[in-house]
Amino acid sequence: MPYSLPLLLIVVGLFAPWSATAAEDALQARLDFSDAALNLPNRIRDTLAPPRWLPEGERFVYWSVLEPHRDTWVLVDARRKTQQALLSPESLRSQLAQFLGKPAPLSGFMPFTFTPDAGGIVFSVQGRAFTLGLSDRRVVALEPTDPVALSLLPGNALSPDGKALAVQREAGFAVLDAKGTTRVERTGTEDNAWRVPESAWSPPGRFLAVWREDTRGVHQIPLVDYGTAQEKVTWAPYTKTGTPLMRSELHFVTAETGQVTPVPREATESYEWFAGWRPDGSEALVLQLSRDGKRLDLVAVEPATGKRRRVLREERPESFVGALDFAVEGWSRQVKPLPDNRHFLWMSERDGWRHVYLYDWAGKQVRQITQGPFPVHAVVGVEPKGDALYVMASAERDAPYDRLLYRATLKGGDLKRLSQEPGVHRVVLSPSTRYFVDGHSTREQPRAWDVASTDGRQSFRYAKADVSALAALHYTPPEAFTVKAADGTTPLYGVLYKPWDFDPKKRYPVIDVIYAGPFITAVPWGYVGGGESRIAHSLSRLGFIAMVLDARGTPGRSKAFQDVNYGRVGQTEIPDHVAALKQAGATRPYMDLERVGIHGHSWGGYFALRGMLTAPEFFKAGYAGAPGALTEEAIINEPNMGLLTENPTGYAAGSNEALAGKLQGALKMMHGTSDVNATLSTTMRMAQALVQANKHFDLLLMPGEGHNPSGPAGRYYMDDVRRFFLRELGAPR
Repeated sequence: MPYSLPLLLIVVGLFAPWSATAAEDALQARLDFSDAALNLPNRIRDTLAPPRWLPEGERFVYWSVLEPHRDTWVLVDARRKTQQALLSPESLRSQLAQFLGKPAPLSGFMPFTFTPDAGGIVFSVQGRAFTLGLSDRRVVALEPTDPVALSLLPGNALSPDGKALAVQREAGFAVLDAKGTTRVERTGTEDNAWRVPESAWSPPGRFLAVWREDTRGVHQIPLVDYGTAQEKVTWAPYTKTGTPLMRSELHFVTAETGQVTPVPREATESYEWFAGWRPDGSEALVLQLSRDGKRLDLVAVEPATGKRRRVLREERPESFVGALDFAVEGWSRQVKPLPDNRHFLWMSERDGWRHVYLYDWAGKQVRQITQGPFPVHAVVGVEPKGDALYVMASAERDAPYDRLLYRATLKGGDLKRLSQEPGVHRVVLSPSTRYFVDGHSTREQPRAWDVASTDGRQSFRYAKADVSALAALHYTPPEAFTVKAADGTTPLYGVLYKPWDFDPKKRYPVIDVIYAGPFITAVPWGYVGGGESRIAHSLSRLGFIAMVLDARGTPGRSKAFQDVNYGRVGQTEIPDHVAALKQAGATRPYMDLERVGIHGHSWGGYFALRGMLTAPEFFKAGYAGAPGALTEEAIINEPNMGLLTENPTGYAAGSNEALAGKLQGALKMMHGTSDVNATLSTTMRMAQALVQANKHFDLLLMPGEGHNPSGPAGRYYMDDVRRFFLRELGAPR
C-alpha cells in the first residue's frame, strides 16, 4: 500500500535534518582533509635552521630535529666524516630548566650564532639569551644587557671584533660599547626612521652604515579598524605607480668617536641597497637602481668623508636590469668583492643569460667568467687563496630549472659540476671552500643533507627529512609535463596534481592555480614547492586536477624568455596558460576542459581576474584573492612596464577594470581590509567596474586582515575557495 502524501511528508521531515547534517559533516571532513594537505610542510621533520661553519677546522653546527640526535645541537666534522651531539636533549632541557624555573620548550627551528671567539653558540629560549660552550658543553645565561645577547634581536648587529653593538630602537638606533655604554644615539619618527642594514659594520668594526628612510612625501593609504562602532583610521605609506618614492639617505657612524657622517644623495629618484664593504674596509658599496629598473649603478663611498664615486653602470634601455625579484633578494647576489681587494665579481644578463663578470675597482671589465645558454643564479663562494669560485647555476640542458653547484675559475672556461644529485640544492661552503653542506631534493625525493668536498671526494649524509607523516595525506608527487607556449615554439614546464583516489576512467574538473608574476617561478622542482604548489595539492584532494605552470615572462631562464611581457604585462600570460591546459588535456581524457576554473592570490589574483575576462569562454569559474593591479606598488610594476607616462597604452591594455563587461562565468574576490601589499582599492575599483557593467559576482571582505589572512581567518578564506569551486565546477563524473 503506497504512502499517503501527509505520511510521506512526515517521513521525509524526520530524515531531512539527519541527511543535511550528515552531508555537512561529510563536506567538513573533505575540507579538513584538503586543509591538512595545504599544510603539508607541518608534517615534514627537516633540518630547517641553516648550518653554521666554524671559522677554523672544517666543522659546523646544526640543530637536529631527527633521530638519533633529536632536539639538540650537533657538531659535524667534515674532514673526519663524524657528527656528535654537543649534549643530550635531556641535559639541554635540564640545564635550561635551572635558569627558567620550568621545562624549556625546544622548537623545531632554533636559530643561533657563534660567540665572538667562536668558542660557543648563542641562542635564545623564551626571550632569554644563553651560550653553550663547544668544549665544556655548559649552558650559561647571559645578562639581558650583554651585547652578545642583544645581538640576537632582529635589527641589532655586533661588530666583527665584538667591541661594539648597533641596536635598533624603534625608529632610532644606538651604538653601544662592550660594557653597554652608549657611544651615540639617534631618534627618529615613524615616517623618518633610522635602519641598520645587513653587513653594516666595516671590517674589523671601525664604521657602521645606517640608513635614514624618509616616507613623509610618500602616498598614504587608509587602514580602517572596524572593531568598534567608532571607526579608527591609520595611514600607511605606499608608493603607487607614478607617485613619489621613499627617500633613503646613507650615514656612517665612526664607532670610536660617535661621529655621524651623511652621504649626499642624488636628486633623481632611485632604489638603494647597502651591499657591504671592500675587504680592507676602505669603501662601502651601494647599489642604486633607477625607478624604471633600466639602470643599475655600483657606487663606492668613503665612510670617513661620505665622498662617493660610481664604479660601474649597467644599463638596458629596451627592457630592465632589475625588478621586484632584484629588490627582494637579487641585490644581495649582485656584487662580490674578491679577497685580493683589487677585483670584484658582477652579475649581468648583457649577453642574454645571467653570468659572472670580473672587474677591477676602477670599473674596468677584466673578463667574462661564465658563459653559455644557461643562467648563473649566485656566486656562493670564492677560494681565499686561489682562482676558484663556486656558483649555483641551471646548466643542465634537460633540467633547465635544477639549481646545482659548479666550480669555475677566474680565468674563465667550462664549469665543473659538483652537485652529484639532480634537483634543487641549498649549499653552504666552509670558510676554506674545501667542503660544503648540500641540502637537496627533487619532486620525488625528500631533502637530504650531505657534506661533500669541492675536490670531488665522496660525500657523506648527515640528515634526511622524515616524511612518514605524509602517508595519512596519501601524498604523491605531481605529474610533470612539457608543452609549447602560445607562440607554438617556446617550451613551458608545469605540473598536474591529481586526486588521491584518482581514476583515469573518470572526468575531473580542472583548476589553474596561477601566479604568473614576472618575478618568481611557481612550478616546484624540489619536494615541497611554494604556495601555489601547496594550494594546488590542497584542491586536488577535493576531486580536482590542479595545474601549476611557469609561463613566458617569468624568471629563471634567458633574458629573452622573461622579456616577452616587458611593457605588456597581462597580454601574454593567459594565452600561455590556456594553450598549456589544452595541450595537457589533449592526451589526458580525464581532464574535463568544459569545467575549468582559475585561482590565484596577490599577483595571481590579478591573473585570475585576467583569465576570467580575457578567456571567458574557457574559464568557467574564477576566485581572485587580494588581486593587484598595474597601478599599485611602483617597484612591482614600473620596472616591468616602464613608467606610466612613457607606456600609457601598455598600462591601459593590462587593466582588468576596462574588461569588466567581458565576464561570463562565476567570479568571486577576496580582500583583507588592512592589506598593505595589494591595497583594498584594487578590489573596490574592480567591483565598481563590474557593477557598472551589470555583471554579477561574489565578494568576501575580511576585516582587519592583511595581504595573507592567517590563523582562523586564513582557514576561513581557503575553505571559501574550496566551497566555491565545489559548487561551481562540481564533482568528477
